Amino acid sequence: MKRITILLTAAALLLTVSVPTVLAKGGDGTTIALKAGKAFPAAKGAAKIRTREGAREFEAEVEHVRRLAGKRVSFFLGGSKIGTARVTALGAAHLERNSQRGQPVPTVKAGTRVVVRTAGGVKIVSGSF
Repeated sequence: MKRITILLTAAALLLTVSVPTVLAKGGDGTTIALKAGKAFPAAKGAAKIRTREGAREFEAEVEHVRRLAGKRVSFFLGGSKIGTARVTALGAAHLERNSQRGQPVPTVKAGTRVVVRTAGGVKIVSGSF
């Protein structure tokens, strides 16, 4: 009986450690993974929201979209376009916004969607807080 308990505990611990965390909350904000759209199956990304000293900060990135190198992609938060970024030669784009600097950062709550699209409106990655 003791052996079974030890085995079950070890298996539960292994699963807890090996399963990647999609949503992380804490003093450093909330981070989500962004999943690839059909047109860009290799794409992946992440988005992070945090509140610091009364300011809302938003950060998002998309990777593995090398065929869009040199082109601009649009970042949407809660249905509102909050900015664009140019895709690097390595196939990545990054956007940061801070309400304290006068940059638009809509209020984020559970279910708020993040979407990154091409200039033509094709979804690259998306996810929800």
